[in-house]
Amino acid sequence: MALKNLDSGIMEMESPVRILFVIDQFASPYAGTEGQLLQLLMNLPADQFVPELLVLRSSAYIEEGSMPCKVSTLGSSKLFSIKTWLAMFRFARLQKKEGTALCHVFFNDASVICPPIFYLFGIPTLISRRDMGYWYTRKYLSVLRQTARFVRGVVANSEAVKGVTAQKEGFSEGDISVIYNGYPAPEVALHPLQGEARARYLESLGLPEQGRFVVLVANLREIKRIGDAIKAMGIASRAFPDCHLVLIGAGDQQAYRDLAETEGVAEQVHFLGARPDVKDILRAMDIGLLCSESEGYSNAIVEYMQARLPVVASEVGGNSEAVQHGVTGYLFPKGNTEQMAEYLMTLLGDDESMNAMGEAGCKLASQRHALGAMIESHCALYTDMLTRAGARNRGKGVK
Repeated sequence: MALKNLDSGIMEMESPVRILFVIDQFASPYAGTEGQLLQLLMNLPADQFVPELLVLRSSAYIEEGSMPCKVSTLGSSKLFSIKTWLAMFRFARLQKKEGTALCHVFFNDASVICPPIFYLFGIPTLISRRDMGYWYTRKYLSVLRQTARFVRGVVANSEAVKGVTAQKEGFSEGDISVIYNGYPAPEVALHPLQGEARARYLESLGLPEQGRFVVLVANLREIKRIGDAIKAMGIASRAFPDCHLVLIGAGDQQAYRDLAETEGVAEQVHFLGARPDVKDILRAMDIGLLCSESEGYSNAIVEYMQARLPVVASEVGGNSEAVQHGVTGYLFPKGNTEQMAEYLMTLLGDDESMNAMGEAGCKLASQRHALGAMIESHCALYTDMLTRAGARNRGKGVK
């Protein structure tokens, strides 16, 4: 390991330290987990850490060769295949020879495979948890509880995720560090577009030039409960005929278009699909909405706050940490479309409150989600883990 003995007997890290990051698949830099991992790879201090990435399965994005560090593909990714475990064993052995000091794992399968194998080579493993465990099955949990003994630490992106991880996977809360997502500061302040500039931009998106706009950034999946948003729009539109729902995210639109037709708001629900310019679009919106079944800590909510939008969100997972009810927005019980619509109408009818909540959210986001704070927290955690690993090795007589 990249550790050395000092005369004082204290273990000190040599710099820079090699860290291997592992993820099942890196499909898109715009996805929540991948986006945060990319920020780590790009922004870890080069004089302290040398990152490398291993993906179990390749992707079009990986094949582009755009990653800021060395990338390897395991070549086998089936969790319960001996071929996968043997491939990871050989890779870990090579990493040991090359001096890798720490393994940080993202996503599910890799967090099962890596800890026991890297433990065999004396490389401590850190895993990340970023959701409320909607993917847990009895089989997965059984295996995770077995491999947890080889995990040296866990990073959660909210207190809610920390709680469910400790409960379900058997970690003590002391094993889990909460590090909130970090985002680069906007190059320019994301002040709302107004007047003619707003009208022209809305027109360029294929939206009406005038109106009140509620935006929902999420892929069109059941867990995001997009249908609830459309039903709430059906209620809100009766009081505010000029309000519109703008959906940004990939997925099959047809079922939701049919629902909008049934609810009588087909002309007021707009599908923009997946977009790389979300931050720009948010500047032309009025309210940020999220009505998910489950959330660890929503990137969309942070983006809303950065754009000075008040947030209306379901009270699930980390949403209650992200949104300060009555200060930066409102929280409603999951699935309660009437309450969702009521909060939307409250904001749509009160520009002063809408602006005040948007400003409060922007201030909170700049404090809690600064990229520098996220990077520093990870560096401190890595250093602590490596110091403790060195002390353990020293106690065992490992040179």
